[in-house]
Amino acid sequence: MGEDILVIENLTEQMMAAGARLVQRLDDTAADVAAAFWFYSSENRSWRLMIASQKVEFDGPRKYYKRILDANKEAGETESVVALEDTEVTDTSASIVQVLKHAVSTGPGISGLRFSRNTVQGMFIDDVYVYRMNID
Repeated sequence: MGEDILVIENLTEQMMAAGARLVQRLDDTAADVAAAFWFYSSENRSWRLMIASQKVEFDGPRKYYKRILDANKEAGETESVVALEDTEVTDTSASIVQVLKHAVSTGPGISGLRFSRNTVQGMFIDDVYVYRMNID
C-alpha cells in the first residue's frame, strides 16, 4: 500500500496525481464513479476528494469506503494515496454534485479541470478540481 499524502490548504500536484490514480483504480474495479473532484471548503480551510456514485445510494457509503481502502492497497509502496479521512463519498443526488454538473461536464474519462471562485445556481464555489463529472 502507498503512503498517505498530506492534504493541506493548497492543492498540490501530489494531491492531484494521487486523486487521479485513485479514480483510475476505482474504475478498474467497476466502482461506477460518476463524479470525482477535489473540493475546497474555505470554512474548514481544507480539501476533500469527493466521489459520487450510484453504488453509494444502493450499497451504502460504508461499502464504498471499503472499495477506496481496497483500491489504496493496490497502490505501489512509493505511490502517494489519498487517505480515507480526506475523502467523502456520496450518491449522485448530492447538492454539490447537482450544482457542479450544471457548470462542468467531462465525459467518462479522467480530466483535470480547475474551477475557482464562481457562483453556480446561487452556490459560491471557492475552488474545485474536477476529474470527472459524467452525470445526466
